[in-house]
Amino acid sequence: MAPMMARVIRLTLLLLFSSVLLVSTASTTDPDPARPWEAYINSPSTRTVLPQRIHAVSGPANVTTSADDGSFVLTLQPGGQVSLDFGYVGGLLSMMTESNNTSSSPSNSSEPRFSLAFAESPSFVREISDDTGATPTQDYDKALNVTIPASSSTTPYAYTMPKERFRGGFKYLTLHAFRPVTITSIICHLAYSPSQPNPALWAGHFHTPDDDLLTRIWHAGVFTAQTNIAPPNTSRWLPQVKPGWAYNATLGVEGPMLLDGAKRDRAVWPGDLGIAGTTAYLGLGDAGLESVFFALETMFLYQNASTGQLPFAGPTTGSWRRSAKSDTYHAWTLIACFNYAVFTRDEAWVDGRWGNIIAGVNYILRALDASNGIGLAEQVETNDWARLGGGGYNSALNALNYHALFSLASLAADTATDSNDRGEQATTWAAAAAKLKTAYNAALWDASASQYRDNETAAGALLFPQDGNALALQYNLTTSPAQASSLSAALLRNWNAIGPVTPELPDTISPFISSIEVLAHFAARKPRRGLRLMRRTWGYMLDSPLMTGTTLVEGMSANGSLYYRSQRGYNYDAAYTSLSHSWSTGPTQALSFKVVGLEVVGWGRWRFEPQMGDLRRAEAGWRDGKGGEYGAVVVVEGGGGDDGQGEDGVLEAEILTPNGTEGVLEIPYCEVLLVDGEKWDGGRLQGGRTKVRGEGCRLLAAAMSLPFSTAAPVAEADTTSNVATTDNAATISSIEARACPYANWFKCIDVQTNLCILQCIGAGRRSAPCLNGCFAKANSACGAYGCGQ
Repeated sequence: MAPMMARVIRLTLLLLFSSVLLVSTASTTDPDPARPWEAYINSPSTRTVLPQRIHAVSGPANVTTSADDGSFVLTLQPGGQVSLDFGYVGGLLSMMTESNNTSSSPSNSSEPRFSLAFAESPSFVREISDDTGATPTQDYDKALNVTIPASSSTTPYAYTMPKERFRGGFKYLTLHAFRPVTITSIICHLAYSPSQPNPALWAGHFHTPDDDLLTRIWHAGVFTAQTNIAPPNTSRWLPQVKPGWAYNATLGVEGPMLLDGAKRDRAVWPGDLGIAGTTAYLGLGDAGLESVFFALETMFLYQNASTGQLPFAGPTTGSWRRSAKSDTYHAWTLIACFNYAVFTRDEAWVDGRWGNIIAGVNYILRALDASNGIGLAEQVETNDWARLGGGGYNSALNALNYHALFSLASLAADTATDSNDRGEQATTWAAAAAKLKTAYNAALWDASASQYRDNETAAGALLFPQDGNALALQYNLTTSPAQASSLSAALLRNWNAIGPVTPELPDTISPFISSIEVLAHFAARKPRRGLRLMRRTWGYMLDSPLMTGTTLVEGMSANGSLYYRSQRGYNYDAAYTSLSHSWSTGPTQALSFKVVGLEVVGWGRWRFEPQMGDLRRAEAGWRDGKGGEYGAVVVVEGGGGDDGQGEDGVLEAEILTPNGTEGVLEIPYCEVLLVDGEKWDGGRLQGGRTKVRGEGCRLLAAAMSLPFSTAAPVAEADTTSNVATTDNAATISSIEARACPYANWFKCIDVQTNLCILQCIGAGRRSAPCLNGCFAKANSACGAYGCGQ
């Protein structure tokens, strides 16, 4: 590299890295050019939010702006309707109203004056709300009718929504008049993440100038998690009211709590915390960690004192009321405990909850001991994330058990003292994990498919699940780099043009399980695959006209519609699907921990392993539970060559880690590593500010930063596997090359599917065959738009 270029890179690093320490004082009111990520923060800077724009006006309605503050003034006659766009918010509304009485509309009437309806997706902006209860007619919630006193004809009346009608997540508000009314000063009193006076002040950041979409994806993940942090007593009331909604139930151990979704279910689902908790930590710092604390404390409160099993879900769910249990979610809770412990380094919390952790680990160990020599836990409590199959010596369950044992053995060793017996526990748990890994590969690996089976049964041998395989890859159940590489490649077989269609829940793209797959490709050191999946699936989730554009959806059908889980509990109700669900935020973790590469891996321990893929510059930063700063800026240059495997690349990085921590470098693709100018031959680095330079680096230089609709996948050479790695290139490239017009095609899909479902219901045919056929009919009807075939 030319000396001038090297100086430019070093100067760029210095300027960029100096901004990492400023994140806590950032202001999104006037974004600072030195902190370019500020422009991507979606949160409002105030907790009283006005509508941003008019979405639609119909009927006898007039909208003007106030001369005082520029807010909207709505003058509605009977049948008049206005839809307002707030951006994504949640909470209670207040407004000023005047009745505009005439002789034909007597002031003493007790009938409602107007109604309020809420929607996340523009597809459900209408006279009634989208749904928090699932019904095929997609009209469970109806609207909130508003009656105002007769005196409002002479005196403006201040209306505030009843507390029980709390609405946790919405983007659009529709006001429909039954009688003449003027409405002003419409305000949403923001409820999510109540510990943040200014929700726009985030503790973490990510930015790359090479790909705007990836920066948007990171911020959408954090914003989604933020909208899922609930104030006390805002969970769903059970049994559900109908019609309408009520969200005034106790969440558990009351405090700001990380839930599954903003609109619904508004409950703790601990399986989500393995993804959502890390996102909250990376983006929101103390506010995020606080929300994880209250979620975990709720799980511990209801831990089974006899068996040690942790709950499947929080106390405001139907699953709780049915006493449903889950072996996988038990393991997920233990993994979340490990994450919380190492993110906070809160010794008092670890000591206080160590008995609960022991009981939870013993639940797993007993299941392993009862396996008749197989060495794997049998999945007895099969409730999970809604997947089909399961049971037996399930691959997903045992991958989770392995990571729970391995990580908690690490935590036990790191916190062992002469006065506790955690050293012995660490040895026992680590040995159990190693034994499980051996059994896992012996019982479940199918070399012909380069994947793990769902379980050991005949039926399980025919199912190669996305969850079990992605978890096995992410958590290092593979035994060699070659096996990991072949498994990473095999997962690509599930991909269509917008993401992986999960085999264990047909017609479904699960952003939760696909989040795990993103992380899995990085675990296999296949960063381009991970980035490609982010762009494909999360790019669609942000840019589809069905979505909010700033939050991440709970799940989708294989064609990208909102008919998620139609046959699996959601009753063909696309209005029920949550559009802000924090289990879908895995790319936030991947971009900070894997792409930039600075990752917290243990108690006071970190690893720096940047996997930049096709990026040339990226940076990330966040604060830990003790106020320590983590940050890294990475710049790469060269290393391409004709085959993308040239050895002339240079990596320049500067990392910042808290004092009192230590870490390692893992940059195997560079021949020489210099740390603060000195050749580095291994060992541990101490916390502080460190400069790293890699020389002779084999950097993958493929340019893949085009927008999703025009980017064709790039086949990867994979010398360690016989499995094709072209992402089904012939099929997918042809679809992508047509630049599918999302706005037309998905609107068509939505309309056609709705029509078909209503026809089934109208004919009295609610059976699965009739309803299932709707998706095929919609695809056929909409094929003329040029995609979806």
